[in-house]
Amino acid sequence: MTTKIAVARRVAAVLLLLALGRKLEKRLLMRPLLSTSIIGLFFYYLGAPRPKKPLGSNAIIAPGRLPWLGHIVRYESIRDHPVEGILEWSRETNFQTLINTLPFGVTEIIVHDERDREYILKSNFKNFNKNYDFQFGFDRVFSDLLGQGIFNVDGEKWVVHRKIASNLFTGKNINVIMSKTFIEHGRLFEKALSKFAKEKKSFDIQLLFQALVFDAFCKIAFGASPQSFNYAVKGEKEPFQASFDAAQQIASDRAFDLPVIRDFKIQFSIGAEAEMVKHLAVVNAYIGNIIDSRKKEIDSVESQAETQKDILGLYIYHAKRLGRSDLLKASYLRDVIMNFMIAGRDTTSYVLTNIISLVSENRDFEEKLLQEIFNKMKGGVDSFVKNEIKTFALADATFFESLRMYPSVSNDFRISSKDDVLPSGLKLESGTVVTLPNHSIGRNPKYWDNPDKFNPERWLCEDGNNGTVCRRLDEYRFPFFWGGYRVCLGKDMARQEAKIIMCMLLDSFKFTFAKPREEVFVNGPVMFYSNGVHFYAENRNHSC
Repeated sequence: MTTKIAVARRVAAVLLLLALGRKLEKRLLMRPLLSTSIIGLFFYYLGAPRPKKPLGSNAIIAPGRLPWLGHIVRYESIRDHPVEGILEWSRETNFQTLINTLPFGVTEIIVHDERDREYILKSNFKNFNKNYDFQFGFDRVFSDLLGQGIFNVDGEKWVVHRKIASNLFTGKNINVIMSKTFIEHGRLFEKALSKFAKEKKSFDIQLLFQALVFDAFCKIAFGASPQSFNYAVKGEKEPFQASFDAAQQIASDRAFDLPVIRDFKIQFSIGAEAEMVKHLAVVNAYIGNIIDSRKKEIDSVESQAETQKDILGLYIYHAKRLGRSDLLKASYLRDVIMNFMIAGRDTTSYVLTNIISLVSENRDFEEKLLQEIFNKMKGGVDSFVKNEIKTFALADATFFESLRMYPSVSNDFRISSKDDVLPSGLKLESGTVVTLPNHSIGRNPKYWDNPDKFNPERWLCEDGNNGTVCRRLDEYRFPFFWGGYRVCLGKDMARQEAKIIMCMLLDSFKFTFAKPREEVFVNGPVMFYSNGVHFYAENRNHSC
């Protein structure tokens, strides 16, 4: 209630100033003076803050700032293409940390210094949260989509999620149970590609990967596959996924609206917010069915091990064990599922789309990779996963290089809860937004030679025993699985799935673009291509 009152007061203040200005314009003799006063008062209270000189740091004020308006003009120009826009901004300024100001007192810092990233993600983790007040934060942007799920909360609520969910992503589960599921779904993909190859028919590989990864993850996380791959093979998107994607984009677009405008549009279902209501109805009904079905299964078995084999079962088990009836509410379990669906589907499907695309654009490298795949896969995929996959350095390198060039989460942000000073010397006031531009970090020549070139072999090094291993960078120079205490729980699962599917498909098929890949992306919490990525497939001749 307090939040709504505060928003209403701010809206009323703006409208009152505008109305007063129009009324005073009728008094011709006073018009210039009073109009100037009204405008000045408006900008004084609601205009962009004037950035202080960043003493002791390598940060600079971002180009394009206007008096009082701050960077709103430049900001509006990149809202539809934030990935490309922030990368362009970073290149213009040689990847220095940027200070960006907006009306309503908003200051954003685009962080390029790895010392500051480590400080934000780990050293002073508790001061940098996803949420701040009634105006700013993930909960204001994604509240109706992600609710109280793991990606949308801080503090003790996040700790509870982390402790429960970590029980699923163990090495044993990944190497045995999950890998079996990945192989099963990979064979479905092979069957579909064989049909496309026979008919010489093009297909959107992103659509296929989204459906395949979604089905596999649902089987692992919720106990059943929704069979959405059957839609994708026909070039269609399963209704839930269509609404799921649309809801993510609408929610993400809210981040670029001024808080007062955003809340007004949500409150009265204006524009895309009217569509959001419809999409959420589809999403909530679908997830409600998953919860009801899994609860019935759990109630019908006596084995505790059986009830804990997936995410939903783990939450229900731990809620009962801890006596936490609040964790058993349908609304809470709905939020759990929604958050893990985003993580489980979009991130890995985007990486796989880029792996196939980049390998197909670089035939010389493809030949090197194929030689190793053919050799390691000659005993079949089950033997490969059991005996070869852990030491397949070039497959790991291909995965990491694709992720470097096209991270699944292109930009992410935190909000400073209290005044702070970053290791670089940059002073932050409470409420400052800090953005971690992952896509731009991956293209920074400070870290990567020739960063726009796909070169997986940059990751390889000798292991000291005449062998080759894939080197790892620290998570603050390579933050694409996040870092610190919120490092991605499913990072090893994602890498295992990508390597299995990549090797199965490249072992059997050669991919040729049906049309050039367009780097136009959908704005959302996780990346994907606006127009898909279209290929032809042909059966692979191993003698090549």
